[in-house]
Amino acid sequence: MQWNVTTDGLVLEGAGGRVRVGPCRPALLVDTGAGPVWWRPETVRVDDGRLVAGPGPSGVVVEVDVAPLADYFAERVDLFCRVRNTGSSPVHVHRLVLLTTDALTVGADSRRWRTYRNGFQSWAGTMTIGTDERDADIKVGFAQISTNDAAHPAPTSPGHVRSDTVGAVSDPVTGDTLAISHLNAASAYAFVELVAPGGVVDEFSVWVDLDGTELPPGEVSEDQRFAVVTSTGPGGGWHALDGAVAATGAEMSARGRDGHHPGGWCSWYYHFTKVTASDVAASLAVLAADGRDGPEFGCEYVMVDDGHQEAIGDWLDTNAKFPGGMAAVAGQIHDEGFDAGIWWAPFLVDPASDTARAHPEWLVRNAKGRPIMGLLNPMWSSTRPMRVLDTTHPAVLAHLEGVAATIRDWGYQIQKLDFLYAASLPGVRHDMSVTRAQSLRMGLEAVRAGAGDESFLLGCGCPQGPAVGVVDAMRIGADVAPYWSNAIDRVGGRGRHGVSTRNAVVNTLTRSVLDGRWWLNDPDCLMVRDNRTRMDLEEVRTLATVIGLTDGMAVLSDRMDKLPAERRKMVAQVRELSGGRPEVLDLFEQARPELVVSRRDDGLDVGVLNMGDRPRHTVVDLRRPGLLGQLPASLADDGELVEFWTGAVVPVRGGLADFGEVPPHGARVVRLRASTRD
Repeated sequence: MQWNVTTDGLVLEGAGGRVRVGPCRPALLVDTGAGPVWWRPETVRVDDGRLVAGPGPSGVVVEVDVAPLADYFAERVDLFCRVRNTGSSPVHVHRLVLLTTDALTVGADSRRWRTYRNGFQSWAGTMTIGTDERDADIKVGFAQISTNDAAHPAPTSPGHVRSDTVGAVSDPVTGDTLAISHLNAASAYAFVELVAPGGVVDEFSVWVDLDGTELPPGEVSEDQRFAVVTSTGPGGGWHALDGAVAATGAEMSARGRDGHHPGGWCSWYYHFTKVTASDVAASLAVLAADGRDGPEFGCEYVMVDDGHQEAIGDWLDTNAKFPGGMAAVAGQIHDEGFDAGIWWAPFLVDPASDTARAHPEWLVRNAKGRPIMGLLNPMWSSTRPMRVLDTTHPAVLAHLEGVAATIRDWGYQIQKLDFLYAASLPGVRHDMSVTRAQSLRMGLEAVRAGAGDESFLLGCGCPQGPAVGVVDAMRIGADVAPYWSNAIDRVGGRGRHGVSTRNAVVNTLTRSVLDGRWWLNDPDCLMVRDNRTRMDLEEVRTLATVIGLTDGMAVLSDRMDKLPAERRKMVAQVRELSGGRPEVLDLFEQARPELVVSRRDDGLDVGVLNMGDRPRHTVVDLRRPGLLGQLPASLADDGELVEFWTGAVVPVRGGLADFGEVPPHGARVVRLRASTRD
């Protein structure tokens, strides 16, 4: 990858010249005492290969360095940016724009561009958006703060896309792609933003939110570091995105890279908050008959989800539904050969809890001194909003560490941490010198310190970047549900952010690139039951297909003693599909992808989905560029394949695999192996 720094700005060029950015200059939103103002330098200078802008208001200077990585597996350079205060007064930095330009070339036709939009946290929709398409945000305030970034509502005009932590712009025809990822994502929230209605570039920018933190005279801010990766040709979009994501994971010492994906059982999606000790025991007995990592269910742990605690925030006080206490439940799980897991929401407290009443000074507050709202959850209270613990307060950090340590000592090797976004909601904190991202990181590190390095931490409802390197696994999509979609999802969640199996399936595909790079992906639970559900068999198969082909954690959440034999068989089938390395071939072709492959040493599995609401005759070109990868072309020769779920014959003629009519919300899979196609 080539670059040049001149007095016009920084120019980056890759993919044989088919990807070009710039000239770019930095910018700054800074408060020198009279309120935030934009400083957009019209000129820059070159100092020993470094781009320097300023001095600007009150003596601020922005510096940008470029570093190549010649031995990286993709075309890549790294950018390092900092703010220096050369003046005599402190300044407050709100937004540092590493680079901004209206000159961007990606491929042959900008009208074809699709931009990868990574959502702010686990439940936020992730997809690619075309230049004539719009993003969507949740309109209801209390729902918006618990799903998307409360500080930065999503842009909604055509061709305007803002992506969190990592972003990519791709020409899906040529595969020419530019991908950028934040390398020190625990330091601040970072964004890749494109404004290109109809393919006409108004602005392309990469920036970080420094939340108004103070920079004293003579001081320099922490470097903000980004990897810039380009690629081209078949699969170029996926490969560039994968390269950028991998760069962040390596830089932040991500846990779970190439790690084992543990399977388990979770109480939530059948029992919800009404779960009892006897409910757990009933399913535990069925799992025990199969054994740890058994051939039918493959479970290694049993998790008690929400419903064990006396109050939100009083995590060590168990309610009457678990009369023997949670240590006893962990002991019962261990006795059957499984690891024990437990759910808690470390950063939320009920205002009526003992914790909140004893320590009002622990709460994040607004500018008027009132505790901020962290969540309004009807399952806890329809009128009483939950409050937020201040994770910059030393006493709070000690409290979180102590709770996590006690849970570990109870015997829970797995701790599921929920509603983690709360630690980075805007507010007035004990220590205002840290960014919102740092506030979340401090809380997560306190939990890790208490749980110990050997514990398995599963994040949920969590902003992505600050958790890399702390959690072992991460929920990467919306909650699954006993339905495909409903009116609340389609209207309130704008068809992408709400609780629904469809949204979970989409995010499992669009974020499958994160698995083994930032953590192990948790696509949420696999529900295969045929009772207490509105999911039909085709929809269950689609959920199972996506979990298997993306090699996500397979966690059951049915009442195990009520599963019929044919549904129990599906669990083992999901494990058959697991273990490969996924690639979503049409990620940069449509918002809801429908074509995924799982690559293996001896072949690959091809999954095709019908995400639409009507039946569709489906044909897949096995000779599609990039589909077979390095595998022999003979795998696409004429013949017959067997569909994985139904056993139906799939004829192949001229490389075209004819799956026939795929029902709405359905999935079909064929398995290509060199040994059976030679």
